[in-house]
Amino acid sequence: MKPIQFMAIVAASLLWISSVQAHPGEEHGEAASATVSESASVDNQAAEGHDHTSGAHDETGGHVAGEGDRGVVGVLKALHPATVHFPIALFLMAALTELVIIARKGTGLEPAVRVLVYGGAAGAVVSAIFGWIHTGLWFGGDAAMQVHRWNGMLIAVLGLAMAYLASRALANRTPLRAAIFAMAALVLVQGFLGGELAHGANHLGISWL
Repeated sequence: MKPIQFMAIVAASLLWISSVQAHPGEEHGEAASATVSESASVDNQAAEGHDHTSGAHDETGGHVAGEGDRGVVGVLKALHPATVHFPIALFLMAALTELVIIARKGTGLEPAVRVLVYGGAAGAVVSAIFGWIHTGLWFGGDAAMQVHRWNGMLIAVLGLAMAYLASRALANRTPLRAAIFAMAALVLVQGFLGGELAHGANHLGISWL
């Protein structure tokens, strides 16, 4: 199987899994009706008291959700958080596996690293696409938002470059190895920034941050 075919399969799988996560089991009967009624009441009260927020931006998602964000559009915007975990996990596992290869020669784990890089690259592209769907063509936000946005694009591009390097039978693994460890650092920073945007500044509660 060619690398591009494998990446396409992984990307399609990530999209399917994300869709499943976006549609958990629905409530039925009186309990569901009560929940919907209560939610509608809260929404109406919020709309009456906060009309001035219409068209504003939030830190994480760009535009505040409104009538146009429901249905299919709303689901697509909600998929970004569901897709970011795959490339983070796969790239970090690729880095850990590469460390094992360095520490123990002849382990034969090079194919495993290649598969992890392919999956991480596909996941990074999918996550970046849904990131832009999540915010729309909005370039505002504070420093954390700006770094998160463009670091995500860098991760997607570097992931594709890593997939290309991994597909080549290189006698010297140094370029791929350097890219893998650089990617591990980038995804850790990206995860931290995502937490800052989703949960607020200093979400880890560390005093020196």
